[in-house]
Amino acid sequence: MGSASDRAGLKRAVLTAPLWMQSTKASSRHVAEAVGVSQSFVARAWQEFAAPNPTTESVSAMLAERQMVLVGFAVGPTGSCFVLNPSRASRVRYPAGLSTSSKRRLRAVLAADLLRSVLQDPDTTGQGHGLWASLESAGQSLAEAIILVSGDFAVPADVRPAAHFVDAWQWQKLVAALDRLPQVPTGEQLADLEWRIRRWYQGGRTPFSWTVDRKEPTTLGSSTAEFIESGNALTEDILSAIRQGLVDGTFSGESEISMGTLNRLLGAPVRDIRSAVRALTEDGLVTAARSDSVVVRIPSLDDVSETYMARRALGAIVVRAASRWSPEGRSQVKKLLDELGDCVRRNDVARAHHLDMEFQTALFESSGLNRIPAMLETLTKQAFMHFAVIGARYAFSPTIILEQNTEIFESIDKADLRAATLSWQAKMDDGLNYYAQHIFAMNQQRSQNRG
Repeated sequence: MGSASDRAGLKRAVLTAPLWMQSTKASSRHVAEAVGVSQSFVARAWQEFAAPNPTTESVSAMLAERQMVLVGFAVGPTGSCFVLNPSRASRVRYPAGLSTSSKRRLRAVLAADLLRSVLQDPDTTGQGHGLWASLESAGQSLAEAIILVSGDFAVPADVRPAAHFVDAWQWQKLVAALDRLPQVPTGEQLADLEWRIRRWYQGGRTPFSWTVDRKEPTTLGSSTAEFIESGNALTEDILSAIRQGLVDGTFSGESEISMGTLNRLLGAPVRDIRSAVRALTEDGLVTAARSDSVVVRIPSLDDVSETYMARRALGAIVVRAASRWSPEGRSQVKKLLDELGDCVRRNDVARAHHLDMEFQTALFESSGLNRIPAMLETLTKQAFMHFAVIGARYAFSPTIILEQNTEIFESIDKADLRAATLSWQAKMDDGLNYYAQHIFAMNQQRSQNRG
């Protein structure tokens, strides 16, 4: 059986394996093979830390009372910290809960606390400063936040943590409480957080800090501006939930998705979901099936061609205007291009496609134009919704995406407007050609199946 210290070492290896394994797959079989233990040992270790205790039960009670979203996370030499803020749907108790894959990612994020002893910068004086400064910069208030800390993680003098976990082992049990967080947007945030922590562990391991990119409206306001901002965020969440469901098999093309299903996934009122879905329908991103459901239609070649031809023409105008971008606009586009380069080195196909959409959106916004960027953003979302419908079988090369986007960026940076236009048009032509080949093959297969 081995000594208690030996078993503790194996449990530590099991929990931290997703951060140091070469493969990004972290099923019980893959972890068992990497650590050199049985699958049952891995399953028992996961089950042990999923069992609630009084501290995690108190956190669960807080999350049951008010729906929260993840806005910050940090790991320092003496502890870790989660920061949660109220979601916009927090005034009523809406159902929440993470998917199986998101729980796996949550386990990996929590496991980073077991590795803080290997931090290469032992300075403890400012371990939390970066987190609090980033949250303040992002406009995240701590007035109603739930702050969870392990060890001796430093918090501001006027902040009182909602729960304190004395050591890294107790911290692992948070998986029993945080699985109540809403899948949308937490699933996407955990995916981003997991790959960043993997890169952190494998590339230096200085104190780590992460804050959410987009500030979610925290309450359902009554003013027009607040309603519009909340509605826009909700449409993004609905798109994210549908795309994720199409990729993981929860939904399929042509199947109806009810308002009730979206309510359970998002924790937002059905009336608000219905208004957001109406806006998505007007933009052609979903199709209304009945008054209480929508359908994501499998795209035809005409659908895809129309979308790409419009993006080709409007994008040519935008990339020429982007030559006048501000330093801030250029910096944001370059940042996304650099992140895309990291994805190529890791062959992270899913993340590369997501960053490609963000790159294009940032490029549109940097143009300084008023109307065309919004039109292009809608068309780009249409194209990526088509991708999601056929996502399990679609894998456009991240290397080609990086080459295309680099050419566009460098041409704009040199104010070579002709080259920028041609690079954008070539990117659209390549995308349409790939879709056309895929749709032809898909239709041929469906025809054979019917025969």
